[in-house]
Amino acid sequence: MALSLNYRARRYEAGSNKSIKFAHKRRVLGRCAENAPRPLFQTLAKYNMTKKIALSQDELEAHLQEQLSFLESSAASFDSGFEGEAKRLAVTLRVLLHETKYSKSLLGQLGKLDQNYINTAFNYDPENQLSHSGLVFIAIGQGGTRYIAQLDDVPESNIKEISFDEWWNSPVFVDDKKRQLSRKELITIAANQDGGAHVDPGLDETYSDLSKNNSLGWNTENNGVKGILLDPEKAAIRQIAHEVLKTLKCGYAKKVKHEASMIVGGMSITQVPPPKHEKKKPIVRDKKIGRNEPCPCNSGKKYKHCHGRVTG
Repeated sequence: MALSLNYRARRYEAGSNKSIKFAHKRRVLGRCAENAPRPLFQTLAKYNMTKKIALSQDELEAHLQEQLSFLESSAASFDSGFEGEAKRLAVTLRVLLHETKYSKSLLGQLGKLDQNYINTAFNYDPENQLSHSGLVFIAIGQGGTRYIAQLDDVPESNIKEISFDEWWNSPVFVDDKKRQLSRKELITIAANQDGGAHVDPGLDETYSDLSKNNSLGWNTENNGVKGILLDPEKAAIRQIAHEVLKTLKCGYAKKVKHEASMIVGGMSITQVPPPKHEKKKPIVRDKKIGRNEPCPCNSGKKYKHCHGRVTG
C-alpha cells in the first residue's frame, strides 16, 4: 500500500525498533501497514485510499452549475451589505480556477481554462507614481468613503478579453512599496489563510498590509475626522467573481447602485520627462567669391568685371 501524508512520519522496519525520519512534505510510505506499530497502523487504515471513479462530463457540468450558483448567491449577499461574504466567494473561485501539482481545478477538468476571460481592470502602468488599484473604485459620500466593486459600471475601455494566464497572474494591486498582488494571490490567500476555508496562524505580509494597514496610501476625512481606507481586497474579490460570471454565463450582467456623491478610480500620476534641447545648428556663411573668379551668373566674365564690379 502507498499513502501520501502531509506530516512528519516514521518508517518502522519489521522486527526492529529502528526508525527513519521522512521529509516534512509529502512522501510515500512504501512498507506494508502490517509492519507498522499499532498507532501508525491505525493511522494508515484511516487514510486507506480506495479506487477512484472518474467523473463523467455531465457530472462535471453539474458541479460547475452548482459552483456558479454558489458564486451568484454569495455575490448577492455581498451586494446586500455583507462584505465578509468575499471570503466565501474566494473559496468558490479557488474551486473553479486554482490548480496545483496535486489538484485540478473544476474549470481545468472541463477544458475551460484555455479560453479568454473577461477583464475589467485598469491596466497597470509601471510609471504611475501612485499605488495601483486595478479592480476597485473609491466611493465618497455622506455615509463615508469606502472601496467598492463597480461590476458593469466600469469604463468601456477597461473591458476586454484576455488569456486566462494573463488574467489570473497579472497584478491588480501594487502598493506604495511596489509590492504586487494578482487575482491568483488574492483568491488563494483569502481562501487558504484569511478565513475562507482556513484561518492560518500567519497572514501573507503584502496581503495583510493591503487589507489592514492601508498600504495603498489613501486617507479619508469626514466632518473633520481623518481616517484610512481598509479592505480593498474584498471589493476586488467581488469584482473577480463578476468577471468569472460574465465569462462563463452568456449575457450575464449586473449593476449595483452605490450611495455616493463621487466615485473615482484608475488614478494615475506620471513624471513628465524634461524637454529635450535641440542642438544648435552651426551657421553656414556664404562662400566669398574672389574678384578674379568666374562670375556665378555664368556670363563667362570675371566676377570683378560682372556682378562684382564696383560702381560709384
